[in-house]
Amino acid sequence: MPKPNARGKAALLIIAAIIFLVVGFVCGQIVKALTTLPGDADDPVATQSYVETQLGERLATLTTRLEEVEAELAALKGGSTTNPNNTNQGTTNNPGGTTTNQGSTTNLGSTSTSGKTVRITGSSVNVRRGPGTNYEIISSMSRGDTATLLGTEGTWYRIQRGNVTGYVSTEYASVQ
Repeated sequence: MPKPNARGKAALLIIAAIIFLVVGFVCGQIVKALTTLPGDADDPVATQSYVETQLGERLATLTTRLEEVEAELAALKGGSTTNPNNTNQGTTNNPGGTTTNQGSTTNLGSTSTSGKTVRITGSSVNVRRGPGTNYEIISSMSRGDTATLLGTEGTWYRIQRGNVTGYVSTEYASVQ
């Protein structure tokens, strides 16, 4: 049978070990909090700019996905889009990734407004090969970016920026 004094020493060692663990954990949390930069992803109280950046990225992803779903819906409805002036009868489900037009891409709602500037008002806007969400995305632009306006087709601006010529929705851009 162990001496009563030996049991007391063992209990004291266990209590001391628990205290050291708790103190070590608390010190580790304090050091982590001191090394975290404000607005960092690890900061529990994130700054407004960090939150806005995260929301902007997610919004751009959701906007792109929404356009893809709209294009799929248009394809299921027989190739028509919400643009009543769009005469495109292209296919979007082909292995080559190209769109074949069965009609003219120039529509009755087309106007020429060359020389003006288009400024992007949406956070992240897709530039498409044609005037509709069923056309291939060829580039993207951010809020405040500008391009030369070549004309309008229904609810789409035909623009040129550098060596890229494409279409952006009038909903996410304004003419200046």
